[in-house]
Amino acid sequence: MAFLCVCVTLQPRMSNVSLSLLLAFILAHGQVLLGGTIPEFYDNSWAELFQQGNLGNEETLSRVGAALAQLQNNQHKEIPFDEKTENELQQAEGIDELKDEESFVLQLPQNIGQAPGIALDPLNRLVLFHRSDRIWDEFSFDENNHLNRSLGIIPNTTIAVIDTESGAVLEEYGKSMFYMPHGLTIDAHGNSWVTDVGSHQVHKLDKDFKLIMSLGEKLVPGADDKHFCKPTDVAIASTGEFFVADGYCNSRIMKFDKDGKLLSQFGKPDSSETPKNGEFLVPHSLTLIEDLNLLCVADRENERIQCFSAGLEGAQHQHRRAYVPTGTFFTKAENIGRVFAIREKEHFLVGVTNQDQGSQLESQVFVMDMNTGRANSFAKGLENAHALAISDNGDIYVSQIEPNQIVKFSISTNEN
Repeated sequence: MAFLCVCVTLQPRMSNVSLSLLLAFILAHGQVLLGGTIPEFYDNSWAELFQQGNLGNEETLSRVGAALAQLQNNQHKEIPFDEKTENELQQAEGIDELKDEESFVLQLPQNIGQAPGIALDPLNRLVLFHRSDRIWDEFSFDENNHLNRSLGIIPNTTIAVIDTESGAVLEEYGKSMFYMPHGLTIDAHGNSWVTDVGSHQVHKLDKDFKLIMSLGEKLVPGADDKHFCKPTDVAIASTGEFFVADGYCNSRIMKFDKDGKLLSQFGKPDSSETPKNGEFLVPHSLTLIEDLNLLCVADRENERIQCFSAGLEGAQHQHRRAYVPTGTFFTKAENIGRVFAIREKEHFLVGVTNQDQGSQLESQVFVMDMNTGRANSFAKGLENAHALAISDNGDIYVSQIEPNQIVKFSISTNEN
């Protein structure tokens, strides 16, 4: 597995700049504000809530909707790579020759396979949740979503802690724990939350990667309150409440308290060729924008992002004056490509899409500034991007499956 670092260098060069300033710089200097007037984005029920004063700061929430609306215009401008880097990136498998100071490859051990889950821990180390030598293919599950019995548990390590500067593997964990790794999220306390689509379970691990809590019945898919079916991702609030995207089969979002008690659920599978709000076709990734009390969902096969009220009680939310029920639809961006992963940092929503066969939409990484309504994309042409992580200094890490590699986009820069 190769670790590819693609550093997008912008002028003038800066140092020690916060993430928000870095992304704002990119959006201001590297790209354009798309579209004309900001469109209305909320339906009648939300307009009524605004008028009643239940949602707090309408201007801030309007900008969130505007950012999503701008994204769906699909008129994005790329941040250009230098010619050498762009050619090497497009070749994917032929990137081993990158030697210059701004683009290079760090080799990782062969035992690290498909890495569908990546996250950064509190020490800014990259954590990979990977499948070792296991591959998810058409023979992995039967028609009832049961894992092929011949596969069994993965005997090798499935969690790797990586130094983001050198690419060295610092620590490895997860022997004989998982069947088909998928999503990974690390909370503010350093706990790892993982989804295993093979066992149909969600697990919470402490900072030493020891098991704390498991939800779901091992190897038993289901659609009731005690089962999952190929869950994909987890989002965790500061209150300890957490959300599970469930997932490939059930197309629903489930909300739990800090002890794993089910609080509520919302969403359902598509009912027509034109999916309605709150319907999903593979909710693949979640991100929680806690100060706005919003949960955004990457509705992968419907090629859209939907955002809902997170319904968080007991937390302090800057822009909220009253409780709004969990799962209340807020806004969406449609026709943006198959959205595999989304993550938010300081009101910047970053995501990755993959191109479907016959689609005119290229695979890309996109950045949406929820405070200004700007939505732009770059790094088009990535192959099989699956997950992403964002560091506090503005580095974006994207995992690719086939080829198995991690792409690093460094939007922080050095001094002259």
